[in-house]
Amino acid sequence: MDFADLSRPFVIAHRGGSLQVPEHTMEGYRFAVGQGLEVIEQDVVTLADGGLGVMHDGTVDRMTTSSGNVADHTSVTWKQLDIDASVILGGGWSDGLRPPLFEEVLTEFVGRVLLCAEAKSSDAMGPMIDALERHGFSPESVLLQSFALDDCRLARSRGWGVIWLGSTDAARAAAEGIGWIGPPAGRITPAVCTAAHAAGVEVATYTVNRRHERDAVVAAGVDAIFSDDPLYLAGDVGRSGSDLFAHRTWVPGMLPDTSRGRFHPDDASWGLDVSDTLHSTLLGFLAPPDPETFTLDLDVRVDRTCRRGGAFVFLSTDDHRYRPSSASSPGANGYRFLLRGDGDLDVDRVVDGVATTLASAPGGTAPAPGSYVPLQITVTRSGLSFARTDAGGEKLTVADAACRPVPVVHLGSAFAGARFRNLVFT
Repeated sequence: MDFADLSRPFVIAHRGGSLQVPEHTMEGYRFAVGQGLEVIEQDVVTLADGGLGVMHDGTVDRMTTSSGNVADHTSVTWKQLDIDASVILGGGWSDGLRPPLFEEVLTEFVGRVLLCAEAKSSDAMGPMIDALERHGFSPESVLLQSFALDDCRLARSRGWGVIWLGSTDAARAAAEGIGWIGPPAGRITPAVCTAAHAAGVEVATYTVNRRHERDAVVAAGVDAIFSDDPLYLAGDVGRSGSDLFAHRTWVPGMLPDTSRGRFHPDDASWGLDVSDTLHSTLLGFLAPPDPETFTLDLDVRVDRTCRRGGAFVFLSTDDHRYRPSSASSPGANGYRFLLRGDGDLDVDRVVDGVATTLASAPGGTAPAPGSYVPLQITVTRSGLSFARTDAGGEKLTVADAACRPVPVVHLGSAFAGARFRNLVFT
């Protein structure tokens, strides 16, 4: 497959899909290709001996257990670095992964996937093209990238397609023979895309991880989208089941509204640590079969909280961020179901992030420390119910249909630690 064969807009796995895999690792790239992703991105840097490493940052501090400048490493010392996967992503990704050399990427993936490689170093573009030609890549199967116009000119002079990153100047790009511009998502407008297409230039944008953001740039007319969560952005990854967190790996659409939380291997749960504020995480992979009529069963544990703090489920109309500790979260609409530390239940309607209580009820006995409470949330076209399903649990029923449908799940904590497991839709 060549880039010309892809339907527009297509999704590029930014850094290999860095919200699911250790970014810019061979293991991460293999995982992305195994998921069926068609385009993976590399950030290519020049090493001290002229070799080409793959890493986004100018230092190795964030990604590895070492520190120092990327440019000070040789190809040999580069392969001695340890990717700090357990810190960066936690859970099922082991430490001891190595950052790749660009040559390794080319050797393994020629003919298997389309590449979108950025020259991160000012002297990297020429050697990148040399390496691509040595490994038999066709210009039709690679898009190069750079923020530097001189790099883009070099790529075009040697017959390679290139994205001029950061630019909205389609007329200049066309005059230079550059086929793509790559503005950030915040600069994408219908006018930018219309002007580019009129000049014969395509538009790629970065970095888009939520579907409501995707919908906006697609409506504006972009041709490609860089995403750290490409599978979630590109398709339907809804799933159900009781082992959602057992593998301790981030799955598509599990994005931080305010925090990404962490996995707990002792009881196959996921949750948010004790905090003096409110936190929320999107679970974009978890969707009801019918977003207007469904039941969600789950087990919730509330740890070290004040009496009125607790854990909550926020069901929303789309995947806007929900930042419950701020005055509002524009676009966040739906219902929040809160289990408090004293066992009470609340149901709130949320409009633009502002919660209004619809109903409250005593939930029975306060949860014992370290214990899970079984909860059930039911949504119909005309109302809602929220219940503890353990012995003596209470139930709230509310007639409200202001926000429909509510297909998107966020999990959160309010001035508490919270753990969640066994989430099942029916």
